[in-house]
Amino acid sequence: MPEFAGAGVMLNFKVADVDAEHARLTSAGLAIAMPLEDHPWGDRGFSVIDPIGNTVYIYSDREPSAEFAKFISS
Repeated sequence: MPEFAGAGVMLNFKVADVDAEHARLTSAGLAIAMPLEDHPWGDRGFSVIDPIGNTVYIYSDREPSAEFAKFISS
């Protein structure tokens, strides 16, 4: 059986300060796969590719847009 190389794996991590994590990881040299941005579904996040090829999505919660808020139950 071939060794698993991580292709297709995506990890999601919720953090308190996504901007600080973005600065820390980019300064460490990790490649950005998706830029840091606010998303209408209620988070601010970005993706990097870790050293073994996994996609890592790092985010903090934000208020969703009105369009998405109606689908979120309290």
